[in-house]
Amino acid sequence: MIMGKRPHIFFWSVLLTLFSFQVKAQVVEFGPIPKIQFKNQSKAELNNRLAIQNQLPLWDDFSGGMDTLKWDFSGSTYSTTMGNHPPSFGVIVLDGVDETGRPYSRQIREQGAGDYLTSKAIDLSAVPSNQRESTFLSFFWQAGGKAEMPDEGDALTLEFLSADSVWTRIWQMNGGPDRDRENFTQEIVSVPSEFFHSDFRFRFVNQGRLSGPFDTWLVDYVYFNSDRDFEDLFYLDRALTRNNYLFAGDYAAIPLEFYSELSSDELLPIANEFNNLENRFRAMEYSILLSEESGNSSTVNLNTPFNPVPNARERRVFESNSINNLPEINQQTDLEILTYLTTGDKNYFEISQGDTTIFESIDYRINDTVRTFFPVRDYFAYDVGSADYSAGINQRSGMLAVKYEVDQPIFLTGISIDFTNPAQADQPIDILIWNDLEATPIYRKETLIPLKEASKDLIFFPIDTNIRVQGEFFVGFAQFSNDFLYVGLSKENDQAEKIYYNINGAWAQNEEVRGSLIIRPHVSLAPPFEELEISPENLRYFPNPVESNLHIQGNFQELRIFDSFGREIFPERIKDAQGEIINFIKQIPGIYIINVITPQGPKSIRILVK
Repeated sequence: MIMGKRPHIFFWSVLLTLFSFQVKAQVVEFGPIPKIQFKNQSKAELNNRLAIQNQLPLWDDFSGGMDTLKWDFSGSTYSTTMGNHPPSFGVIVLDGVDETGRPYSRQIREQGAGDYLTSKAIDLSAVPSNQRESTFLSFFWQAGGKAEMPDEGDALTLEFLSADSVWTRIWQMNGGPDRDRENFTQEIVSVPSEFFHSDFRFRFVNQGRLSGPFDTWLVDYVYFNSDRDFEDLFYLDRALTRNNYLFAGDYAAIPLEFYSELSSDELLPIANEFNNLENRFRAMEYSILLSEESGNSSTVNLNTPFNPVPNARERRVFESNSINNLPEINQQTDLEILTYLTTGDKNYFEISQGDTTIFESIDYRINDTVRTFFPVRDYFAYDVGSADYSAGINQRSGMLAVKYEVDQPIFLTGISIDFTNPAQADQPIDILIWNDLEATPIYRKETLIPLKEASKDLIFFPIDTNIRVQGEFFVGFAQFSNDFLYVGLSKENDQAEKIYYNINGAWAQNEEVRGSLIIRPHVSLAPPFEELEISPENLRYFPNPVESNLHIQGNFQELRIFDSFGREIFPERIKDAQGEIINFIKQIPGIYIINVITPQGPKSIRILVK
């Protein structure tokens, strides 16, 4: 049983210099972290749409990701978490950094055009003349969302490309405190006659600060077609709007050894939200299934009707039944959580003179299904898998820690940390483990932050000795720079009270940053390293931890002692009949390494001085 309740470089050198003087006593949040998620295209879609220029109707709700056959993404990125109450799952983000997180300017106050979202060419010359006055473009927008709110001098702009390749501003919305960051607003604009040419394009661009991820605008659910008017703001579409997650108490991932012990009381209901984009009520049902890759599955809900029947334009959060049965899992894997709506949604169609035309390019069913995953592997995690933002401290010798809790003895095999900024590679840190933050760490290892492996978000730091914990324990690191070390921050599971920091010699519980730091302990029920029995050939050392004198007994020729920074130290040593006695009374508490040469070869001993 478990215990507990419920790609990206930032070059903000000047900005962070200011922060380092202003912020010394808290965890600071940065971000958001740009995400790129391209839509998976079928071979037929690729062949058809590469051969044929885009034509009306054009529709994209971005629920499948970024469609490179419809759009050019110049710095604009993708998010399934940043929008508040979006029309459907997934939005496009425009701000002051490009797709890698690089600001467009090093000048903090410089304003200008940042990200662009530009349509591929659309042949508007094919629109019959009698339909041109009824050709409209609609879209949803939100200022800020969960990111930074744009100021009054910032703007989201819509521009059209003329036949002579000149961009013309058609619509603009300025930021400011009056903008609604909780709800999306729909706009609809007509197309002036001069833009009906064969190479028409439109684009969204944000105007704001260019020195970081500031002045954020979100765009979603774009629809461009003829036979519309200014009142055409409804769609025969029902959509899911967010990720669905399974939580085991507070955890969003657990080790395989703990999976079979989960009780229904520990499993929180799975929640999601639907949005009815039609101006009529609609009877609907929902299903929630759990499955793993070998085929084992369980049904949580199956065709459960919404009661009461959803009203026109209604948005509603819904939950699963209690989770009483989990699929059997015998090896490390990811448990898939599948939520889907049964709505009667179909492809968009038009009826003209008794003939019905179905448009395969507009399938209102694609946003009726959401898949997410619950890892069942070798680690505990509060985060849901990826970083939305980052957080850190900027204090030399400062420490960050995350609290975990288990009710049975386990061994720690490693710690994974999402250091989100590749520019931090080769920074020195100490990997630390505590039973009690007010006591000396039970494990300390000095290392460097390595470059991330391709396609890997987290860096794994192995633990090279048997570290046993039970109850509360803490994992984290110490840094040796006054620069911020960016650690991934997941917003979907707020476990902010599990974050602790120490920047002035005293530990404090986080009160500033909301979310979960992506620092995960990897565990095993069995000791990862063989514990050798004492024999004449082996060394015997005791006590460990040591408060005064350490006894080393056995056959060895040479002995050297190093502190946690790799510096050799020379404490008082006394030889006796069995070996040596080393006096640690005057040494600073911490981890020490003793290297000895024995007849069997060199050996290293790790001890803890209290």
